[in-house]
Amino acid sequence: MFLDLLTQELGGEKFAAGETRFCCPFCDDTKHKFYVQAETGLWICFKCDSRGNPVTFVKQYYEVNYYEAADILLTYDYDADAERNTSLISSEQARNLSREEMLMLFIAQGGKPVEEKKQINYTCPYPPKNCKPLSANFNNPEAYPFFAYLHGRGVTMEHIQRHNISYVIQGDVQKTDGTMMTLHNHLVFFTHDDKGRPMYWNTRALDKTAFIKSFNAPSKTTEYSKNNTIFNLNWAKYTDKIVITEGFFDAITIPNNNGVATFGKQITAEQVSLLIRETEDRQLPIYLYLDRDAWEQMIKSAHRIKAQAPDRPLFYVLGDKTYDANDLGPEKVQELINQAFPADSEGDLKLSLLNS
Repeated sequence: MFLDLLTQELGGEKFAAGETRFCCPFCDDTKHKFYVQAETGLWICFKCDSRGNPVTFVKQYYEVNYYEAADILLTYDYDADAERNTSLISSEQARNLSREEMLMLFIAQGGKPVEEKKQINYTCPYPPKNCKPLSANFNNPEAYPFFAYLHGRGVTMEHIQRHNISYVIQGDVQKTDGTMMTLHNHLVFFTHDDKGRPMYWNTRALDKTAFIKSFNAPSKTTEYSKNNTIFNLNWAKYTDKIVITEGFFDAITIPNNNGVATFGKQITAEQVSLLIRETEDRQLPIYLYLDRDAWEQMIKSAHRIKAQAPDRPLFYVLGDKTYDANDLGPEKVQELINQAFPADSEGDLKLSLLNS
């Protein structure tokens, strides 16, 4: 929870009347003037007048953007996107709030006026400039290194065509703050919807020593992000099971097209909702297969899935201590999937003991 982060970073907390107090990290406060509401995570310093919610705190404290702040908070079981999506209320509801509640809501929404929640028609973040599909450049010499790299990692022509794997030799990307960055020799992997339309993309550099080894598309509020999309779900939902992995190469290594990727070690509440909704009709069993060092995130993800779909069959796949799925190859990966065990309380204990 957000308070766990504050306790870890600020320490020396005091408790009073349902609020927790710290010394403010943004001014020279030494008298615990930094107040936090335990239930909402809203905070205010009564010395320097800094105020906000968990996301604004993490952005200011760590000097990161919204998406980086959301990732940090996920490690403390705080889903920033879910909170943001549920923070807006209707004008009719607002009329029933007290002045104090309106003020707290105003803080929670980052100073935005109270308004009705609107349906957003998300679009795909614009891909890097000079991005080209590999399938249309099979005979182009500049694409040969990209084909060779993919072949070495077990990627087939079917994978390339199905996912429209693309490449960029040198191309600019606009970040959410408006500044530009340049990608050099990156593969581009697209996530698609049911109609084959691109929703999101991320990249991988050919050079293992590259300064930017991989890059997740920066997203505006009206664009899909890594928090609300799942790679290959549009295909995997028609198979007999869903195997959740961290990234593209692990996902395509899972046999029978069962693998999906969530772009990281933690699955968000939005991704869980998407996963449950898209597989509800067939009640597909779900397997969590993250890297061995992500066992704590596997347990948290399992609890998040169970909270939305308590009756869905759910399993842990115990990965290899040294090699990830793509290193092991499909046959060994299938063996590990066959040895999966239920993600229940006993499974939580077994997973934690095996990785301690």
